[in-house]
Amino acid sequence: MSLFPAMASIVLVPTVLFVCIENSFRSVMAEAFFNANAPLGWRAISAGVEPRGVLNPKVVPLMGEVDLDVSKKIPQLVTREMIRHAWRVVTFHCIDRCPAGAVRKNEDWSIPGATGKTEAQLQEIRNDVGRQVLDLISRLPKDAS
Repeated sequence: MSLFPAMASIVLVPTVLFVCIENSFRSVMAEAFFNANAPLGWRAISAGVEPRGVLNPKVVPLMGEVDLDVSKKIPQLVTREMIRHAWRVVTFHCIDRCPAGAVRKNEDWSIPGATGKTEAQLQEIRNDVGRQVLDLISRLPKDAS
């Protein structure tokens, strides 16, 4: 039995790692969209380079509008181990702050954060994240093992 059950599951299935600064908004949405639409055998996790400790208060109701529950997500620190086991690392303007190894398997998404945004802008950000995730899913290899 592993002391780190989440890490054990990362090793067993192809994983996409979504990383932003606080792991409280964009990466959380991306993880939820990916896992709701993931092809068989794939999964996503998310983490932050400086995790906030709590979710952005807007993300739970925002994702609830599209029937995805992120209320149990606890922001976590991105680690070298997560990056090493990820098939792809998707960042939101923080690749320069990620642990070593992310650059070789990274793509950076130019999607703004939540600070100072209106409700309509937050919904558009959520929709952009969802579209980007679906695009990523369409580009996944059929056999990533």
